[in-house]
Amino acid sequence: MPLLYRSLLLASILCVSAAQAAETAEPQRPDRQMDPAMHQKMMARHMQMLHDKLKLQPQQEGAWQDFVKAMQPRKPMPPKEGQDSAPERMEQMMQQQQAEMQQRLDALKTFYGQLTPEQRKVMDNLHRPGGEWQHRGKREASSPNHG
Repeated sequence: MPLLYRSLLLASILCVSAAQAAETAEPQRPDRQMDPAMHQKMMARHMQMLHDKLKLQPQQEGAWQDFVKAMQPRKPMPPKEGQDSAPERMEQMMQQQQAEMQQRLDALKTFYGQLTPEQRKVMDNLHRPGGEWQHRGKREASSPNHG
């Protein structure tokens, strides 16, 4: 698989896997959107655990901080006044999301480039479909000590 697609997949999984873990661990609000404070807390916990598993060296911290900042959820664009059609609004939203994903991909590539081969294996294993990270929440939720 080309590096670009692999990196994009890793960035996407990083963002999505945290939300999926919360679905099984926390009850959702009736509108099915996660509380922003809960999402932020969960992402911070996820990033700290990733940092700990990677055993980052001091020289890698700058790229790590850029990566963490790029992975933060973005605030939605405020609605524009005007007569934009539904397709135009959707296209604008898609372009914004595409730009955000490109920023995340760039940060991921920079960070990933700073990792040792062993660290890359850890990152790849945690963020591949069906990887250790994706199933972690389900194991914790079903364990007798959880809660």
